[in-house]
Parts: sequence; C-alpha cells; structure tokens
Amino acid sequence: MNLKVISVVLCFVLSGCTFSVPQAESALRWAKSLKKDKDNSSDEQPIWLASFDERGAVLRPYTTGELVVFANSDGDAVSFDGWIVRSITGFGLSKPVSISGREGVRSVVSGEVAFTTTCGTWVWRPPVWRQRCDQGSSDILLDDEGNIQTISMSLGKKIGFVTLRVAN
Repeated sequence: MNLKVISVVLCFVLSGCTFSVPQAESALRWAKSLKKDKDNSSDEQPIWLASFDERGAVLRPYTTGELVVFANSDGDAVSFDGWIVRSITGFGLSKPVSISGREGVRSVVSGEVAFTTTCGTWVWRPPVWRQRCDQGSSDILLDDEGNIQTISMSLGKKIGFVTLRVAN
C-alpha cells in the first residue's frame, strides 16, 4: 500500500469516526474476495468509479480492519463498513465528511455543516438493500452472485450524494 493510501486511512482513524462490522453475508463475502484479489497483480484489482458533489474519481479498494477504503493516489477516498459510507475525503473537500450511526439516529459532519437524521432498518428487495432516512435513502445493489455492484448514499441537501460502482 502506498504512502498516500496510508495517509488517507490515518485521516479516517484520527477523525474519530465510529465503525462497525458488516453484518450482511454478502458484504462479508465481498470484503473477503477483495483480500483474495490483493494477491493478484494490480492490473486485476477491481476498479470502482466514485462520484460525490458532481466530482468523479477512479478508485481501488483496500481492506483495513473492518473497513474497505476506496482510494486513489490523488487523495480521493471513501471508507465503507459493508452497510454505510463512513467517511469521504478529497473530491475538492476542504474538510472530510464523517458519518456515524447505522439505524435510528445517524450523524453527518463536514466542517461547519453538521446534522442528524433518522434512519429506518435496511430492507431487502432483490437485488437491492435499501435504507430510508429523513435526509434521503441509501442503496446497495448486488449482482446475481451476491457481490456488491453499486453503493449509493444521500448525505443531505447541504452535503450531497455519494455513489460507488464497480467498473470491471
């Protein structure tokens, strides 16, 4: 892992975000498959396309503890715990976005902008897991084999919407 990715991971850890272990069987299988892919050459490593606040980035996934961090060498990064995007950095942001909570009350903080939102439980409607919150919804789209293909999450009107989708 290069120095920039380590810096991004440290930024997430030092920002005080709370993280939790993914509970969906498909998320665990997906995270384990990423670890297996680490042994392959970097040309075979999956590429993900991310968009946030009308900016796009090409990211690669890295497993670290209970998270998958999608990152690139430009400093763009999104951390994901298997259910929720937990933090976003880069993408032209002056301060990282930090998200805590899963169901019930969720907190979102980015610089001067901070708010809480109420979120319901995750609902499975094949092939999508969906969670509705006061500030918008989150979706996790799976393929026929149960692998995550798209992750999307609303972060409220003031912060925006984040989407990650597998490109290859």
